[in-house]
Formats: sequence, C-alpha cells, structure tokens
Amino acid sequence: MTASATDSHHPGGQDNFSPASRTVTPVAVARTTGSVHDQTAVLHGKPTTLTGVDASVTLDFGKEVGGLVSVHFPKTTAVAEQLGLAFTESSLYIGPTSDASNGGGGPDGALSADVTPGGTWTMPQNKLRGGFRYLTLFAQSGGPIVIDGVSVAITFAPGMTDLRDYANYFSSSDPLLNRIWYAGAYTVQTNTIAPATGRVWGPPGSGWDNSGTVGVGDSVLVDGAKRDRTVWPGDLGVSVPTEFASLGDVTPTRNALTTLYQHQSPSGELPFAGPQVNFYGSDTYHLWTLIGTANYFQYSHDSAWLASTWSQYRKALAFSLAKVGADGLMTVTGMADWARSDQGGENIEANALLYQALTTGAQLAQTQGDTTSATAWQQAAAGVKTGVNARLWDDQAGQYRDNPSSALHPQDGNALAVWFGLADSDVRAQRVSASLTQNWNSFGATTPEKSSEIGTFPGSLEVQAHFQAGDPARALDLIRREWGYMLNSPLGTGSTFWEGYLANGQPGYGGAYMSAAHGWATGPTSALTFYVLGIRPQSLTGGYLIKPEPGDLTSTEGSLKTPLGSIKLSWTHDVRRGAFTETLDAPSGAVGQVAVPAFGGKTRVTVNGRTVWNGTSGSGYGAHAENGYVVLQGVPGHAVIESRAVGDAQASLGVAVTSSSGLPVRGGGKVSIPVTVTAQGDRAFSGQVTAAVPAGWTATPATFALDPRKGATSAVVTVGIQAPAGVSGGVQDLVLTASSGGLSAAANVSLPVFGDWPQGTVASGSSEAAPNIFEGQPRTYYASNALDGNLGTFWNDATPGQFPDTLTVTMPAPVAVNGLGFASIVDGVPTDFTLQTLDNGTWVTHATITGNAALSRWIPFDHSVTTAEVRIVVTASQTENGNYTRVSELTP
Repeated sequence: MTASATDSHHPGGQDNFSPASRTVTPVAVARTTGSVHDQTAVLHGKPTTLTGVDASVTLDFGKEVGGLVSVHFPKTTAVAEQLGLAFTESSLYIGPTSDASNGGGGPDGALSADVTPGGTWTMPQNKLRGGFRYLTLFAQSGGPIVIDGVSVAITFAPGMTDLRDYANYFSSSDPLLNRIWYAGAYTVQTNTIAPATGRVWGPPGSGWDNSGTVGVGDSVLVDGAKRDRTVWPGDLGVSVPTEFASLGDVTPTRNALTTLYQHQSPSGELPFAGPQVNFYGSDTYHLWTLIGTANYFQYSHDSAWLASTWSQYRKALAFSLAKVGADGLMTVTGMADWARSDQGGENIEANALLYQALTTGAQLAQTQGDTTSATAWQQAAAGVKTGVNARLWDDQAGQYRDNPSSALHPQDGNALAVWFGLADSDVRAQRVSASLTQNWNSFGATTPEKSSEIGTFPGSLEVQAHFQAGDPARALDLIRREWGYMLNSPLGTGSTFWEGYLANGQPGYGGAYMSAAHGWATGPTSALTFYVLGIRPQSLTGGYLIKPEPGDLTSTEGSLKTPLGSIKLSWTHDVRRGAFTETLDAPSGAVGQVAVPAFGGKTRVTVNGRTVWNGTSGSGYGAHAENGYVVLQGVPGHAVIESRAVGDAQASLGVAVTSSSGLPVRGGGKVSIPVTVTAQGDRAFSGQVTAAVPAGWTATPATFALDPRKGATSAVVTVGIQAPAGVSGGVQDLVLTASSGGLSAAANVSLPVFGDWPQGTVASGSSEAAPNIFEGQPRTYYASNALDGNLGTFWNDATPGQFPDTLTVTMPAPVAVNGLGFASIVDGVPTDFTLQTLDNGTWVTHATITGNAALSRWIPFDHSVTTAEVRIVVTASQTENGNYTRVSELTP
C-alpha cells in the first residue's frame, strides 16, 4: 500500500493528482519549433527566447490543469511584440491552434498577449481555459520574445482551501487501481467550477467564452473541465457517486440539482441540459435528475433541501409515469440522450432508469410522510420490472433487447438493469454480466449503441454491473483494461478520464473536441470504494453495508465519510492460509450488516476473537450464510472480523451457454457459441471446452485458464461449430463440455439448422411492399428474398395491420418435408401463424404457432409430408413500425 495512504490530511500520497498549490507551473518542455534559445530555462524562472514567427515552445504541466494563465516577460524582451497561446489536453493536437471547446463551427484558435518588457500578462477572465495539459507559446511577430515565467492560477474546486485534502482515501495491493481511484477523483474535482465560469451558449463564431452562469451557489458540478462546463443530468449519475466516495463534499451536487429544478417546465419536464444550454426533450436525462436527487439525499441526509424540492420532484415523476402503458413500460418520446443511437420506444435504458427512480422515490416519499406516493411508486416499479423481464429479455442472447422489436443489446440498458436490480434473478444478472464481455477488445468495452466505439459513460455503468452481479474479477479486468489504458496512454492527460474514444484507442467525439476530463467516465472510483473496499450505501436513510469483493487483491484500506459519520475499513486476504481479516472503525449505528466473503468454501468467522460462525451454524450477531458470504448483524463499530477456511475449498467447474445470436446454421456454414466457464476451489484450472457433434460436423474447441484461489471466477470463451454441406433442416442438439484436471461440467444447446430448397424453387406473396431507399441504400421486399439464403433481406407484405398475409413456396417437384425453418427481422416478427402444405389441391395445416417472439426457429411437423408447395399464413405480427409481416427466410 502507499505509505501515506492513512495520512488524513493528504490521502493518497503520490497517487493524489491534485496540486499542492493553486498556482502551478509547467514541469517539462514537450516540443519546440523554429529558433528557441534555452528552451527549458523558463521552467526554472530563467529566460527562454523565441525568435522568428515560426518559433514556439510547448510547455507540459504533467497533468490536467485549468484556470488563468500568466506569462512574465523580463526587461530584456523586445517591445511591441505579440505572443500566441494555444491549449490542448491531448498531445495529438499540440500546435498554434487550441483544441476544440466552443461547440460551434468556428475554431477555438489561440489567444494573443501583448509583450510588455518587465511586465506580466494574464489572460482575460472570460478566456479561462478549464482543462489542458499542454500550452504552446508561439511568436506572432518576429521577436525576439523573452519569457522567464509561466504559471496557471487553478480555478476548479473553488470551495476547497487545500486541493489535496480529500475527505476519503483508497489504497490496495494493486498500484494501478490506486492511481485509477485518484484519477477519477481528480477528474470530478476539475469538473467542479464556480457557477459564473461555465461555457457561454450559443457558441461564439471563433474562440471561446467561459463567462456563462451555469448554476447557483459557490460551486457546481458540471460535465467536463474543458467543455461543456454545463450541468448535464446523465453525467451526474456517475460523477455524484465519485464525488461522494472521494472528495466527500456533495454541495456542488446540491447546487447542480437545484439549478435543474429551477428550470423545470410547467409540464414537470426537467432539462436535458442546464443553463446556458437549456435543452429539453430527454426522458432519460429527466430520470437521471430524479436518481441524482435520491443519491444526494442518501449522501447528505439533507431533509430541508428535499422538502423544499418535493413538490417539483413529484411533478417530475408524474411526467414520466404518464408515459407508462398497460404493459408497465414507459414509451420514450423525449429521445435526446447521451450520444447513443436507436433511442425511443419501450427502451431498456429508459425503463431501467424509471425503475430506479420509482424504487428510490418510494423511499424518499417515506421520509416525507407521503405514504400514498410511496405505495403507488412501489407498485409502478413492480410493474416496470415485470414488463421489462417479460417484454425485453432475450434468453438466446442472455441480455435485454433495446426495445421489444430490436436486435440491439445495448451496453447502457443491460448494465443499468443489473446495477439497479431490475434483472429478476441472480442468474439473469450473471448472464448479462458474462454476455457484456463479448463486446470487449484490448482497449476496453465497446458500445453497440454508439457504433461500437468505447463509451466511458456506459462503461462506468458496466463496471458497477459486474460488481453487482458478484463477479469482481471481471469488473477489475475491465477497470484495468479500459481505465488503465486511458491513464497510461500518451494521448491523454495522465491524470483524468476521457469522454469516450474509438475502438482503436484514438480520441472520439471529433478528436480535438473530446473532453479528456469528463466526470461520467469515473465509475471505477465509487465502485472500488463501494464494492472492493466494501463500504456500501444500503438504504437512503439507514446504516451502511460492509461487504468486500476482493477479486484478485490481497489487501485494501480506505474510508467513506457518511451522514452517519466516517467509516474506515481495511482488509487482508492470505490465500495460502485461507484467511480473510477485516478491521472496522465506524460510529455507532453507521453500519447495518457485515458480509464476510467465504470464497466458495466453509469458513470459521470470529468477531474480536469470538467465534460467531463455525462453518455450518451461527452463535452470534445473527450469523448466517448467504450467497457466498457469512452475514452478520449488529457488529460493534470497532471490530476485527476474521474468516478462516475450514478444510479445503471444494474444487468445481461449471459451464453454461452464455448467449447465442439465435441465428441458424446452414449447410457448409459456421456458428460461434459463447459459453461461460466458472471455477471455484483452492487451485488454478486450465482446460478446454469441447463440443460433441455428429459425423460430418466439425467443432473448434476453446481453451480457458482460471484461478479461483482468491474467489470464484469465470471466463467467456467461444466454441466454433461448422455444419456439413447439404445438411437437412431440423434442430441439432449439442453437448458442450468444460474439462480440466479430472473435473468436467456440461451444458446442452439446441442449434437450429436450415436446409436448402431444390433448384428452381420460387416464392410468391399475398402482397409485396414497393422497393424504396433505406439509409441511403436501395431495398426490395420481394417474396423471393425469403429464399435467397440471406438473413438480411426479407419479404414484406404491402398491407400493414391487415391479415392474413401469405407466403407460398413452390418447388419444381414434390419432396419430403419434415418441418420448416423460419426467420424474420425486428419490427415485423410474425407472432401468430400456421404452416401448411398442399395435399391433392387442399392446404393442410401441420403447425400452429401463437405468441411467437423468436427471430428464428425450426418448427417440426408431426410426420413427414411429400409435397411441392408449402406456405406460411400469418394472422398477427408485432405492431411496431407499421404492423407489417416480414419473413427473411423460409427453409426446409
């Protein structure tokens, strides 16, 4: 651990990125161009000289800084000269033009300073630069221009006298995680500004103006340091827990929320963005404000503020509830969101947010004595949960659909469903957690709903979800992968986290416009405190839960300042001895429950030396086993709690189909099947997952390596399956087996197989929609599309909402048919239909389907039929997007 981790005045030691003084100076020279004499002298208060209009020196402050720059010129400098100043967060954009921040079409450009021999130039207040690491000074005239001092007066976190004096700290056995925790804290610190230093909106034609009033009070929490410097409610969903877990003062949160409520519309709608932007039209950001309200109350117990806001809160929640339909789900009509695509309809992200708003709102209502609202909101939350799990769960994919008619499984909505407890079982939450890893690459977790870029906002949500699902190993892997990349990348500030980036690790959001210090990217900071250290808020008003999730760490310590007093906790995990020891120091009544990890085996638990759990039964503090932990109630505020393994942890392997696209395999085609392998015990595992396949089929095994000695863990691997050419249609049952060191586990999967029609087969439809242009490309809707072997093309009828719709397939000669393979696309899946064959001029029904929701399936007949014609007769389809019938494939 860091030697100074327990220094209450300056926690974190060298891991704490905050400057020791509000006046900072550059630490290095990053680059020069043209004639620069004694380029590093200015770092030490000595003269550096620029001569000629191509002369420049780029100063590196070593981390993100922000504020007002001053430049001192000695008396030896020439008179009547002009010095240019350009700013950038990333080294990619170093040069005589600043990176982008104003939000308009014009460039930020550079500032010009009049050179005064023996004088100091300070940038105008409205040109305050909120976030940068590199400052390029360049000659705008021939010179010589002599500079012997450059400094920045830090303006962020205006309420802090000592910028390094955090209320809380975190330190673990992993130095990278420690730096990540403090980088998240510093990011939010740079996002805390004086309300009169926000970005002016609308944007100037060129340059920038940070003299806009964007909030109330003395300090306000905004979205970014460089830009937008505006209150955005979605960002608060991540940055507020970070602020609480690290800085400890949530006053800037209260001021941000008060600002949003001051701009509530008469309908009850809350802003998509606060002043000066003042955008509306977002159902999700409206709900984030309500969630932020609950978070602020939980972190402050500020009853007076909540009471003053209560009528507005109730009006805002009523605004959302008015959009809830008979199926319990809200239909999104305010489609502005965090930069994702495909918003609208009965969206999983929005409904997860609504569920959390209703659940926490019911608790807030109880504090206000509003039992009527509390009961109504609890019932509405239950309806949302039922509707989401009935309408949006995709069992084949192991994730939630973006909306009932979507093939998209978004990162944001799935992460929120797990984090907020919307998944209706632990198994379902664990499946989502495992399935999300399929979007990972070497730079982080890609975001399907944002063109598979890496979104650090939904990524922050995903980190919380993995911990909530009980897989700290997976969460820590993602933190090290994504946040470790940002922190160590030469493209970043080395101290703060980015707004988002491309899948190849390059800056996103237009590159130069990207914010490299964005609070919505700081999810790991609160997660490391709440889950890994294990001091977790348990309710809006009650005691805190102590429940460490150690993952592969051997020690952690830290603190959390709460409304009930400051809680300190440290723990060590000795894997060899099978010992886990916690030391708790908390005010009386601040801790509700203590959950001690058992690491998959029997443990003996003692509290201050007294045995309270012998491995099978309890003898004090209500000790009982629950989900891999021994749970205690009423533990003293000052306690040493120790868990020792009783015997060896039983080794076991598990395997389950993680997800499946549900797509069929055709003759000669391949399909990939992701599976989750889990392990627990006191030894490492290495092995492979194999598939038993019929003769003529081939399977590509997948290898795995798991080490559960520090807690049960899992990995997702992919097994490849290839069908032989000419295979008949049907359902192929496969057995997937994970094996290692004499242990094995198996899972079954049913794979739909689509056959091929004889050459010369044709199709006709009861009607065909006319061709059109879709997303810039021509598209046809012919009946023949259902025979072309391409799941991306489809037959579309021309009579929306009118049934029956019939697709008929005619072969050149009779063949034996044992069933039919059927596939559709989203927005038009047939729900009720029959499958028929022509027998001596009469159509005979062989299968009747009602309530179908599958995009593809194989439907068997009860006996083989020899026929030259088959058809599907659709009597109902999904009502979304026009209520058309769409069939992409009909196969034997």
